Amino acid sequence: VHLSAGELLRNEIRDSGPDGELIDGIIKRGCIVPSHITVGLLSRAMEAASSNRFLIDGFPRNMENHESWNNLMGDKADVKFMLFYDCDLSLCVERVLNRKEGRKDDTAEVVQRRVEGYNSSTVPIIELFRSEGKLRTVNSSRSVDDVFADTVKILS
Repeated sequence: VHLSAGELLRNEIRDSGPDGELIDGIIKRGCIVPSHITVGLLSRAMEAASSNRFLIDGFPRNMENHESWNNLMGDKADVKFMLFYDCDLSLCVERVLNRKEGRKDDTAEVVQRRVEGYNSSTVPIIELFRSEGKLRTVNSSRSVDDVFADTVKILS
């Protein structure tokens, strides 16, 4: 089961969930939603799923996310690895700014803050998974078909 942390957060906003307004303001600023909220949404989605195998997309984004996950879910989920889509920064920014999803956080200003956050917060979590031998990397600067083929190999 594919679970997108971002989609779960956007659904909470759309559905006027208990944390919807808070999440909306945080996302509009390009900041990371508090971990306990995201982990709670992921946990509920996992409990409602018909499977016990998950690909969690967009999480963890920082050490606090990772620690919160371990504290709240450590005895409920066995994390096998992190799947990391490695992409040239300029291409990644271009793709985000050109996607046509109508997302409020797809502006140059917000993307710049997200890049800064990625460099300061997400790179260390990637390196942690690498040091634990739990990082699988896909070069995502290539075509969708090539990236998908590599992803299928890793997940098989």
